[in-house]
Amino acid sequence: MNSKIIAPLTLISFALLSSSCSVFKSRGPAGERQTLLSQVYVDISNADLLIGSDSAACQKAFETLYQKLFNIAGSSIYLDSNDIKEIDEEIQNSFETRIALKDSFKKFKLNNSVDQACLAGAQDVFKALRYVEDYLVELRVEKANAAPTEYVSLKGDFPYFLVNPKYAIDFKSYEDLKSGDVILSRGNAYSSAAIARIAQSDYQFSHLSFVYKNPETKELFTSEAHIEIGSVTAPIIDHINEKNVRSVVFRYKDEDIANQASKAMFDMVKKHQNTGKNIEYDFSMNYKDDSKLFCSEIVSRGFKMAMPDQDYVPKFKSKFTKGIMPFLETIGVPVNADNIGTVDVFAPGDIQFDPNFELVAEWRNPKKLEESRLKDFILTKMFERMDVAGYQIDPSLKMDLQARTYWLLRRTPLVKKFLEKKFSLTMNTAQMELFMALDKIGDAFYKNLELRSLEFDHPMTPKEIYGAVDEFIQKDLEAYKSYKKGDSQTKPLFHLLFHP
Repeated sequence: MNSKIIAPLTLISFALLSSSCSVFKSRGPAGERQTLLSQVYVDISNADLLIGSDSAACQKAFETLYQKLFNIAGSSIYLDSNDIKEIDEEIQNSFETRIALKDSFKKFKLNNSVDQACLAGAQDVFKALRYVEDYLVELRVEKANAAPTEYVSLKGDFPYFLVNPKYAIDFKSYEDLKSGDVILSRGNAYSSAAIARIAQSDYQFSHLSFVYKNPETKELFTSEAHIEIGSVTAPIIDHINEKNVRSVVFRYKDEDIANQASKAMFDMVKKHQNTGKNIEYDFSMNYKDDSKLFCSEIVSRGFKMAMPDQDYVPKFKSKFTKGIMPFLETIGVPVNADNIGTVDVFAPGDIQFDPNFELVAEWRNPKKLEESRLKDFILTKMFERMDVAGYQIDPSLKMDLQARTYWLLRRTPLVKKFLEKKFSLTMNTAQMELFMALDKIGDAFYKNLELRSLEFDHPMTPKEIYGAVDEFIQKDLEAYKSYKKGDSQTKPLFHLLFHP
């Protein structure tokens, strides 16, 4: 194999990002560069030209690109390279390609289902590039053998901390955040993975935080909504100490409007917090009703207060598929057979594709990427089974009893403080059971994938992960059928909790 797998390449520059012309730089034939991703970069540039002019061709182009990236992610061709500089160049090229592609979302106009499919294809390519970067970052950290002992969110060095060239001088860490910035992040729990993958477009993020900077003290705060405690304001360090897997900073095009929006939400949330009665968490995910707040609503409501005559942020919102209706109904999303096709929500990951927000910087923890990736793909497969095979989560009697006990204990003065970070006062027993079952099912999948990963001499690729999950589901389904028939005394590993 050619050891020089990545040739030097500068995809875009600050000048191109700032110009009114195409954000994709004109380049020579891909063959001149002999890199696994160089043709992908050219193809993305070509697909970009189809946005707004030929949606059918656009859809096909982006779907083809997604399959290419799906096959490239984790490819062994990178594992044989020891050229740190060249790997670094490829990571930067991919990141800058995403910045360029993100700028293209301002051209989308959704007049029909083909336009929507073109948009979904571009979103998939954007996400797939991030997964390719993940593998390269993991490899680079391993090859460099100089990883820090601890990773601090939105702080550190290339390649796990990437900054948009436009902001390279002004943004060095979370300390450079501005009032009105939005932080998109991903937690570690299965509930986080579920939120990230719940909509038609499965994302890699589960939470949004709104940054507020006190103009007098210069202190940074976040306004956030959490399942367990509702909406709160807190010093920025509290958010950093959550030790999330990923964090991305976005900045609205009009910083004055963003600051007004952030201040309005900070004041609103703080006012309730000071009374000891936080605004409750909005399980319905209804961004048009601020009596309760979902994490994304912290942002959309703030901008609505700053711009009452404008449409709700973001420009493109998520929708659901019919197959996951039972899951959504249990959580508290008011969907039914009549409205499932029209209900839209502001999923945290939707902020990535709003053309009014620029991507400032992206951070990831290399030590947690593999675990997060496995959980992403596990939940993707679970929701796929709900859609195509009628699977539903069916909590056990034991979980039902536990949920009822926790519900009572959460309201008992002497012990409620020990449970307040685990179960919200506003969660009903069905919601508690669902999340307990989700953890149990997820753990069964994850343990199986951990064992399977030992069979490989490299991080499992997406194709290998999906193949292993499908095989596990089929094997456990057969065990479930035998157990239900009484032909076997061996219980299946997860099908008693998750089955057709």
